[in-house]
Amino acid sequence: MNRPDRLSRQIQMSLQNLSTNQSTCSIFKVPRGQRFVNERAYEPEIVSIGPYHRGKDDLKMMEEYKKHYLQKFLQRRPENSLTSYVAAMRGLEAQARRYYDQTVSLGEDAFVEMLLLDGCFIVELICKLATSGLQQGDQNDPVIGNLLILSRISYDILLLENQLPFCVLLKLSSMAMPNEKVPFIDKASGFFEWMYPGSRLERSNTISSHECKHLLDLVYHKWLLPSPSELPSGIEAKNTKLEFIRSAKELKDAGIKFGKQEGSFGLFLGVRFEKDMIKIPCLKIDDTTESLFRNLIAYEQCSQRQHLYVTDYIKLMDCLINTREDVRILRHRGIIENGLGDDEMVCTLFNKLGINVMISDRGRFYYAQLFEGVEKHCAQRRNVWLVKLRRNHFNSPWSLISFLAALTLLLLTLVQTVFTVMSYFKPDPKTGIK
Repeated sequence: MNRPDRLSRQIQMSLQNLSTNQSTCSIFKVPRGQRFVNERAYEPEIVSIGPYHRGKDDLKMMEEYKKHYLQKFLQRRPENSLTSYVAAMRGLEAQARRYYDQTVSLGEDAFVEMLLLDGCFIVELICKLATSGLQQGDQNDPVIGNLLILSRISYDILLLENQLPFCVLLKLSSMAMPNEKVPFIDKASGFFEWMYPGSRLERSNTISSHECKHLLDLVYHKWLLPSPSELPSGIEAKNTKLEFIRSAKELKDAGIKFGKQEGSFGLFLGVRFEKDMIKIPCLKIDDTTESLFRNLIAYEQCSQRQHLYVTDYIKLMDCLINTREDVRILRHRGIIENGLGDDEMVCTLFNKLGINVMISDRGRFYYAQLFEGVEKHCAQRRNVWLVKLRRNHFNSPWSLISFLAALTLLLLTLVQTVFTVMSYFKPDPKTGIK
């Protein structure tokens, strides 16, 4: 009888761990192909959260701030000792490790310490702002009292590689505030509302505390996924022929107009094509836009989702924007608010975001209906002819006045000619002869 040797048992155990990790893994290292385009977009500037960037020299300043926040956190419920929180984190250690797509080299104690320090820092920061807000915040607080640091931290904790499992945050908040009426996930949502001015709009998108994987996942589901009412319908994959639309200037020359989709500021998936107009929600672009988009795209790509909504949006904008003239057209229509100053920088931004990125297949591409409708409109020669007529002959008020004057003169001449001809054929009243 063959007994399984030690190597067989190790391989079998690794296979079991593999199947378990695949179901929970959601905190990824960004693939090299995407990272090399702009590595800084995935690197935290001020605070390290989680194991991937832990211990870096340029992030050590915040480690002292984390200890300061841990002291404040422990005061929320004095009957809970530090030992009880450490024990809770030990209980979550194995589960938390499975959220990371690469083996974390930290030992048990170091990993548990990281969960405690980073988790208490995030929970305390979110709860402080939920209670006092920015205006009434403690000005002596090393983070809330400095809007520059707070702003940078807000974006750092949305980096894909800079995440903690949400179950860790949930456990810490429930232990420190067991009778809190406002769920922690609602407080976390409110923390990021200032980043999305349209987030206060009523939407049907919700995610439960137990479904949420981490803070980036919360933002992704809360504000960036389309609600059921925003999902396109009526396109079958087998009947969909995905043809990329032309640039904004080319579409404008073909009779397509652009307009701002009102009431959807920040909810950039609400793009519509109605009659001859593409309506796009306003997007404010600043120094943090590229990093946020790149991390959202990386999250979609690594998660192997069937629908890549953010990636598809980037493809839409990449199609529309080829030159600074395209950016100017969208900016004048209120679709883009350029906080970078130079339209060429916005053009470069969107042209590079799609490098080494896979879009949805043609049956799941979010804007397939829009692309099809735009191409059908552009294929009608009558639309192109009318646009050329307006551009070449009616591009100014004086051109229109000249045309109307010429048309009036032509009509008067025609009327005069008709009366002359009619008088020639009019019969003589005496003889009755024409």
